[in-house]
Amino acid sequence: MDAAERKPFSTPPIVARLWATALRNRELIAIVAVVYVLTLLSSHFRSTQFNNYVRLADAIRHGHLWIDYPGRWLDAALYNGKYYVVDAPFPALLMMPFVLLYGTDANQTAVAVGLAAVIVGLAYGLLRRLGVPRVTRLFLLLFLWAGTDVWWCAELGDVWFIAHLCAMAAVFGALLELSGRRRGWVVGVFALAAFFSRNAELFAIGFFAYALYTGDLARVAAAARGEEFVDTLDRRKAFRTLGAWLSLGLLAWIGYNEATWGTVVDIGHTLYFHQDSWGEKTGSPFGLIYLPYQIYSFFMRAPVFVEFRQQAQWPILNVDNSGVALTFTSPALVLAFLARRPLRLVVALWLAAAFVAAPDFLYYLNGWYQFGMRHALDFEPFLFVLMALAVRSKMPRWGMLLCVYSAAAGAWGVWWWNMVMRTGS
Repeated sequence: MDAAERKPFSTPPIVARLWATALRNRELIAIVAVVYVLTLLSSHFRSTQFNNYVRLADAIRHGHLWIDYPGRWLDAALYNGKYYVVDAPFPALLMMPFVLLYGTDANQTAVAVGLAAVIVGLAYGLLRRLGVPRVTRLFLLLFLWAGTDVWWCAELGDVWFIAHLCAMAAVFGALLELSGRRRGWVVGVFALAAFFSRNAELFAIGFFAYALYTGDLARVAAAARGEEFVDTLDRRKAFRTLGAWLSLGLLAWIGYNEATWGTVVDIGHTLYFHQDSWGEKTGSPFGLIYLPYQIYSFFMRAPVFVEFRQQAQWPILNVDNSGVALTFTSPALVLAFLARRPLRLVVALWLAAAFVAAPDFLYYLNGWYQFGMRHALDFEPFLFVLMALAVRSKMPRWGMLLCVYSAAAGAWGVWWWNMVMRTGS
């Protein structure tokens, strides 16, 4: 064939589409990449020894649910002579591909690092859909990653922390879907992933159903695009598919509890409460008696001043194992109180945050072994949307300062934990 007859090289259509998509989303890709790299570097490429989900995934692939128990330092409940993971099981399913490849050497922290990037990416999409301007968006994303416990949890990757990250990613996935196409089955899948990561997210399902029915989040997104909201959703079909997924989730929950505890309800946390030195021999791990302790923890627990013989000692401020209150680590959350419109959506978001927070405020521990208040990650996605609604027209300068301060506090927490609490793997 002559050179003149040869067809010029053309880019395959799928490559062209991917390239065009990447160009349209280059800001998102850059932000996610920065979050991933910084979180990975701060993790010191560790592989957490609190890898309960690696052990549970390995147990599942061997046909049982009891785990190989290395010692008391690993949180697990003794039941019928075997040790079981008491936390919700979805993160173990997330770890399964890595366990199949690497066995019990699978790196749970590496997956947690990836989840931090996913959370920020989903939040970015939600903020852009809600019409939050670029500069404001960057401040809010900085706060979400570093001003909450997302960064700190991800760079450690312990069992409790990756559960928070899984739940948070799933909640943001649901919120993103509810601001767009509102497919019932997608919302159902995310709702189940959230619940099977952190059981407190059960109380978010009411908000998901509300937003699916009313389209209030999608209405805000349409207004941000300058479009009139036209609700074409087939509600009967959407709720039928949502109900079907939630029903499957209920059956899976019953089946998992039967296989683990021999009962249809989850008794894992109660068993652990009875066996924990910080718990009690009888009763429930939840109760109003713990509310004052939780209120103090969430709002008043301050960093510890380091001194010796009336002289300040480096690093000046210390972190008690019980954490530091949101007042000191995440004050930018106060922006949520500025949200006013749309009123119905604002009220619904506050109710969702309150209902999801309720179990955390009634639990016998505040999260323990932590920087900040990691249990707040359960309800902070709803507060984050309120923050976005409050400042999408204009971010006050003091709000920017609070976001930067919160991020600086989070960076200090990561530094302190790596330098003082966990200098090794």
